[in-house]
Amino acid sequence: MKFTARLIAAVLAATALLVPASTANAATTAVAQHPARCSVVWFDLGNTLVDTKVAGRMTWMEGAQRHLRQLRAVGVPVGLITNVPPEWGATDAERAAATKAYVDGQWAEADPFPWALFGDRILTPRTKAESKPALALFERGKSAASPCRSFYEGETPAEITAAEQAGLTGYLTGQPDQPAFIPLWRVLFPVKL
Repeated sequence: MKFTARLIAAVLAATALLVPASTANAATTAVAQHPARCSVVWFDLGNTLVDTKVAGRMTWMEGAQRHLRQLRAVGVPVGLITNVPPEWGATDAERAAATKAYVDGQWAEADPFPWALFGDRILTPRTKAESKPALALFERGKSAASPCRSFYEGETPAEITAAEQAGLTGYLTGQPDQPAFIPLWRVLFPVKL
């Protein structure tokens, strides 16, 4: 945490030196109003965090576990916005429990999937019409994170577009020409300079 605090201070200092004063002041004010802990990063589950390509055998997507650890280390809450059959339960909690059981039943890693990281931030469709890429789940995610910033990471372009239409900052994972997951600095400093 001390390293992160020093890094943040260094970036703010560099910003003040490298950009015009009015822009630097706006960036510093924006970061002060929305510290890292006032960001929530939402994820798709299948083929974003969890590799589901081999039937009956789920594992981490490359880099996913490390990315979650980095977000946790700087205090950024994470959540899931994932499609599951609405019939899996009458509430988000019931559908989340069914999702956990489904993934745990196929989990092939040595350590269990870290469900506790997500707390009650597991959003699932109440009806077929709410299934992604519909806006409903993204709007619920933005509302749940308010007044903090919301980010969404997923592997499907249509879902990224929908997330952005709902007011989240989208990041398309797994692209060969960019980092597999959103760079941490973009979550900590999402201000365009």
